[in-house]
Amino acid sequence: MLPTGSQPTGPSGSVLPETLAACYNGGMFGERKTTVRPANPSDRNTILTLVRFETHGHAHLDWRPVEDWLGTQPYLLAERGRRALGALAAPPDPPDTAWLRLFVVVDDVPPVELWNLLWPRTAQALAAAGVRTAAALSLDSWIDPLVKSAGFQQTHSVVVLSRRRGPAPSPSPSPARIRPAQPADYEAVAATDLAAFASPWQMSAAVIADAIRRADYLTVAEVEGQVAGYQLTTPTSQGAHLARLAVQPAWQGQGIGGALVADLIEHANRRNYRELTVNTQDNNAGSLAVYQRLGFVRGAVQYPVYLRALR
Repeated sequence: MLPTGSQPTGPSGSVLPETLAACYNGGMFGERKTTVRPANPSDRNTILTLVRFETHGHAHLDWRPVEDWLGTQPYLLAERGRRALGALAAPPDPPDTAWLRLFVVVDDVPPVELWNLLWPRTAQALAAAGVRTAAALSLDSWIDPLVKSAGFQQTHSVVVLSRRRGPAPSPSPSPARIRPAQPADYEAVAATDLAAFASPWQMSAAVIADAIRRADYLTVAEVEGQVAGYQLTTPTSQGAHLARLAVQPAWQGQGIGGALVADLIEHANRRNYRELTVNTQDNNAGSLAVYQRLGFVRGAVQYPVYLRALR
């Protein structure tokens, strides 16, 4: 928790460089002064109200809701008097990557004006803290011109695949035994995830722990007594969503990912789920091939991913 008046902290609670605190100066919209300050846990209701009622609100697809990042910085709140005008949050996790986790603005303030006030301070704070990359996942087209104006470049897109209920084709032979994950496996699951993903898709052990707590079905692929891969699925209104699939690099290409997904399909059939969904990157040919071979169909919707180097 970050009490009012405390120094802003990073995800681990460490105090960020002094230059971060120096970023918070006032701005102007029209004739009335707008102030910017670090948001803290006491602003929870304000943030929730903004997210719930304002038209222009971007919230990252995250394992933590945006209000749970309060207390970590940079998380900025713009105010005019006692009225909140909007907020921007980009706490880094893991330490070298910061996703745009929240940008919301009230309806009577042009989004570009608040963006131009909050993003430069955020970028300066991130760079001062040693963060290498800022990332944004566009869920609504109104955010695209804002991130582009700040130097973000689209590098790829996230696509959605779905599979209706039905038997799965036989997966490729695999050396792994698929079994339910146990608490004793969680450290190995986190290590597998970190090894399997590159920036900006890596997650810290703390966020993986959040994901595990939300899992509906969590399995590991065991080879020679060691965790070589895992999958984590969360519930949806129509069935389940394959939220994370990771295989240790040394075991990739040996059918382990397909075996984990095939086991998930069997589980979904036993539960009479109507649909399974999964997201992946449009430039991840290996993942797309695994899912499509097992009966997943790629949809037309895709979400641009933007990256910007901070150093």
